[in-house]
Amino acid sequence: MYYKQLLLIIAAYFAGDMLSRGLGLPVPANVLGLLILLALLILRWIALSDVEDTSDFIIKNLALIFVPSAVGIMQYAGLLRSSFWEIAIPWVLACIVGYMVTGWVTQAAIQAMERRKGDNEPGGSEKTKQKGVREV
Repeated sequence: MYYKQLLLIIAAYFAGDMLSRGLGLPVPANVLGLLILLALLILRWIALSDVEDTSDFIIKNLALIFVPSAVGIMQYAGLLRSSFWEIAIPWVLACIVGYMVTGWVTQAAIQAMERRKGDNEPGGSEKTKQKGVREV
């Protein structure tokens, strides 16, 4: 069972790799692979249960994947010390922007879910009218 789930995840990655290389896209293959997997889940071509157990295992052990990277970074400690501010300032700014965008997207998603929930309830369109939301 886990082999099938792992095979689906790896197949999505390789599809992203072929797409990235074949079209010369400046997007990493792993990102395209995740987007392909997301599309397959949204379109219900595969069920969440088809990848859930293996995905949970990977997420629970994600820290182990970063150990080799952290050890590799230690080889460049001198370079990191000499370029600390050139690295730290963009990194902090990118974190702040990422947090802000995540907050805005989350707020928009919550508002959209509330509008959709209100429209599905009896008299729901009245609730949206009271909130000042224009009905389409």
